This record gives sequence, structure tokens and C-alpha cells, in this order.
Amino acid sequence: MSEGTLDKHQLEGHLVEILHRISGADPAVITADARLMEDIGIDSLGFYEILIEADTCFGIRIQEEQLLQFKTVGDIQRHLESLNIDPPSSTTA
Repeated sequence: MSEGTLDKHQLEGHLVEILHRISGADPAVITADARLMEDIGIDSLGFYEILIEADTCFGIRIQEEQLLQFKTVGDIQRHLESLNIDPPSSTTA
């Protein structure tokens, strides 16, 4: 793993924060096995908010068709892990 990328636990923490903000679900229930719609309460608008947050927080674009195929938090996390995302920066160059 390179130093410039988020590790699995950092990524999971950011994802839990994002999903909590969008859904209002208790962070304790936002686990890898939690289903986005049934367990966390992400609705169709929430899916679009995930797209926006991924772009804002991680600087990545997830295709809408791809996002709609994700059923669990783990599905999103595995996708994000595969992208080797750089940590969010508080400074801009």
C-alpha cells in the first residue's frame, strides 16, 4: 500500500460518515453487510447524494448505473478500495 492512499479502516470510516449524514442511520448499523436500502434507509435521492459525496470527498466519479448495482455498504467499500483513493486534503495546491 502506498503512503498516499487511504487504508481500509480510514476508507470505512469516511464511508460510514457519509452514509450516516445521508440516511441519518445509527453509525453502529452501517456495517459492510448492511443493505443500503433495507437496513440503512438509502432511497433513490440518497443514491445520488452518494455520487455527489464520492466526488466531493474522494475526487472520484462513480457511474450512476454502477452505483445502482451496489446492494450493501461492503459493495461500495470494495469498489472504493479498488480505486486506491488519496486521502481527502485540507489544503489545496
